[in-house]
Amino acid sequence: MPNILRRYQNIESEFFELDQENKKALMKLEFDKPSSIFDKNSVTKIPVLSDEFLSWIIASFEYAPKNYKIDLDIAFENMENYQGEELKEIFFKNLILEAKTKFNETTRKNKIAIGFIITGLISLIAMILMNSLWQDGGVVKEIVSYVFDIATTVSFWEAMTILIVENKEKRELTKNLIKKFDSIQFHKK
Repeated sequence: MPNILRRYQNIESEFFELDQENKKALMKLEFDKPSSIFDKNSVTKIPVLSDEFLSWIIASFEYAPKNYKIDLDIAFENMENYQGEELKEIFFKNLILEAKTKFNETTRKNKIAIGFIITGLISLIAMILMNSLWQDGGVVKEIVSYVFDIATTVSFWEAMTILIVENKEKRELTKNLIKKFDSIQFHKK
């Protein structure tokens, strides 16, 4: 097994052009025309990139070796009266729109997480007070205490999932867009 891992340690170089000296990975994508990377159902002033195209961009960060920057080369059979610089401008505006949308989503989810923390604290305080003040409750006290215990645990767990795991994933994507993304080129094939 270790031989297989060693053998495929640099598997990325078999799929992509890697510039070892400059630590860059050239990712090439080909499409028929620019409209094939836009969301056809979205009627906007500036075309909105499709989810599929954005997922290709995100996947390029995952495919590239660690510590490598990404050079994207996007070629089209037909440019549909678009210029390379115009497509680059559309691309960057879409990235900014996507980042702003993700930021707003993160803010909303953080508010939900704070709500979970407050709910968890209230459940914890209620459980502590109930256990210290309700001496002879028997089975009913145990059931109520168990329910408060579950409410406390689930609330804190959900809050931590939002604040730590989900925010970490979004920070990682933002960091990749800022640090790993080096250049993009749109041109006719």
